[in-house]
Amino acid sequence: MTLTNKVIVITGASSGIGLKTALKAQELGATVIAVSSHIESREEVLCMIRGKSCCMNLDVTKEDEVKNFFFSLKQKYGKIDVLINCAGYVKPESMFFTSLENWEKTLCVNLTGTFLCCKYASLMMKELGGKIINIASTAGLTPRPGWSAYAAAKSGVINFSFAIAEELSSYNIKIFVICPGRTATPLRRILAPAEDPKTIMQPETVAETIIFCLSDVADPMEGQPILVRERF
Repeated sequence: MTLTNKVIVITGASSGIGLKTALKAQELGATVIAVSSHIESREEVLCMIRGKSCCMNLDVTKEDEVKNFFFSLKQKYGKIDVLINCAGYVKPESMFFTSLENWEKTLCVNLTGTFLCCKYASLMMKELGGKIINIASTAGLTPRPGWSAYAAAKSGVINFSFAIAEELSSYNIKIFVICPGRTATPLRRILAPAEDPKTIMQPETVAETIIFCLSDVADPMEGQPILVRERF
């Protein structure tokens, strides 16, 4: 598969699933706009994003920033073909000890950020169509004691994706929602600091699934949760 002439925006691209996806898309010829809140200060990432691709800072929780970001892309590229929402945040705590601040930040980064990026990306995609890949989690589908805020946010991402898949179908904008299981990312290290990352799924596996969703043969999987798990 080639992604030549495709313009792809990836949030949460400074590490983990987002970074691995950015590198794979770049290898396939895409112009990748890799974003996160502080990606422009990540020298190790800047040296990997090459050619026509670039890195840009973006706080996905701030509507003005998101709106201006997509407007700047329209001015520069004239279109975007794909949005991949990988930005995430988690601070696991039991419900009794989850502060309102933690609850609101978890929902804001994981769910509101996904909404804002989907909104402004799809406004750009309305004429030509496109694909949006939202990264949720199996935490949004199964019980996660101690992760209630994260589980609520990710279940929200899943059902939000269902709704917009129907709403945007008339514009030929296809919505995929991917639910990875345990994956060796910096976020996972926060959730399970004692876990050996070599014993769980690697970010490259999820990135391969995301790239597959960009092909036409993946279209029947649109608008439904796609579980990505490896058994060890």
